[in-house]
Amino acid sequence: MPIDHLDLTIDEFRDLTGWEIKPEGACRDERCVPLPATAATSDGRVDVTAVAERLGMPIAHDEQHGLWAVGPESGGRRVLDDVDMPDLVLPDFDGNTFDFATLRGRKVALIAWASW
Repeated sequence: MPIDHLDLTIDEFRDLTGWEIKPEGACRDERCVPLPATAATSDGRVDVTAVAERLGMPIAHDEQHGLWAVGPESGGRRVLDDVDMPDLVLPDFDGNTFDFATLRGRKVALIAWASW
């Protein structure tokens, strides 16, 4: 999930991640994970970095655009190294090469299909 600041309201955090912040910790369905005292503030905001660290959710920062990407719970695996798309050049429908770098700064949906 991309976000532009790391202190979300409890409702924003729940809506974006599915985790509810409760007195016993971050809860999802029947599971609750205790959080450090610094995770939630008295004004009802959540320190995303503190909660993400406890839940095993990776965070990557794009300084150029002032955005953070918070990945899903990874179970200890590293699933998100950064938020920059690697250089990608592919043939278009006419066989001409197309460099995706020409689309930088724009939203792009890349749809892949395989026959197997």
